[in-house]
Amino acid sequence: MKAIALPRKSAEKELRTFLKSGLVDKKKRIMADTEYVYVPILSDRGLPGHRIVDIDLLERPVPEAPISVISRRASEIGIKVGDLPRRWVRFGNSIIIRYGGAEPRLLAEIMASVLNAKSVYRYSGRISGVLRVPSLELLFGNGGSVTHLENGIRYAFDPSKVMFSPGNVGVRSSMKHVEVKGKIIFDMFSGIGYFSIPLAKYGNPHHIYAAEINPASYQYLVTNIKQNKVQEIFTTFNADCSTITLPEKADLIVMGHFSSPAYIRHAVDNLRTGGIIMMHHLVSSENLQNSPLEIEKKLQEYHLAYRISSSRVVKSYSPHHWHVVTQVVIS
Repeated sequence: MKAIALPRKSAEKELRTFLKSGLVDKKKRIMADTEYVYVPILSDRGLPGHRIVDIDLLERPVPEAPISVISRRASEIGIKVGDLPRRWVRFGNSIIIRYGGAEPRLLAEIMASVLNAKSVYRYSGRISGVLRVPSLELLFGNGGSVTHLENGIRYAFDPSKVMFSPGNVGVRSSMKHVEVKGKIIFDMFSGIGYFSIPLAKYGNPHHIYAAEINPASYQYLVTNIKQNKVQEIFTTFNADCSTITLPEKADLIVMGHFSSPAYIRHAVDNLRTGGIIMMHHLVSSENLQNSPLEIEKKLQEYHLAYRISSSRVVKSYSPHHWHVVTQVVIS
């Protein structure tokens, strides 16, 4: 086995360089004696001036993939490997699975052990109602609050009480690129701060008004605003957004709820002329080529002058329905 012999005195600095070079054979272990550190290499080409030696180096153990460990341990207690979830969602120290096979609680215990999780839930239905409450069953552990770090934002929430869609990571991430410097923002369905906190942290807005009707979500909204250190620019409401009249007109209104089209009139009442509404809504497959159609019908019903500035698909929501984000300029 070829290895490069690095003098012990300078090995630490040189080793960092070699690890970045792509020349190190990571299947073998690095070894050392009193004079040299021996680094296994794939080739000695491009290494003039270095001491190359032939030496027996031990194999580096390759860790078994978590799904392989889970499969082996589950099969030992009679769970069919074909029934096992191949993917899971992780929030902090909790994981969520889709599983309809035998012995769900025993499987959850195995997964918690292998994945170093304190709680394991399984999906038992869809997010429901105006309060957007998840349908989860706790299979293992005590549940409770988790802290999820995403794009530099810390989100605290209880997965069993508060919605947090992993499929919306792209939308949440995109909020840091929205131009809101010096702007007034109204987040009508704020949840735990999915969109308003990234806007606050990265966009330098003048002020954000955030409404959330679900008491559990609202408490986490307040917590998340504080732990992300943006409380100075927030005013929050634990209320139905349709009952709120802002003390000043907003430049941007964020409507992160699929019932958004029903609230357009109230959004416009809180928006300055020329302001923007960023609206999340569901669109059927048959209408996907003209995704803003429902929104345009509402705007025309209210005799509002408008311009659709963008409309894009976020993800598939269910068979024949798509999650879409549309931006409207009200003129």
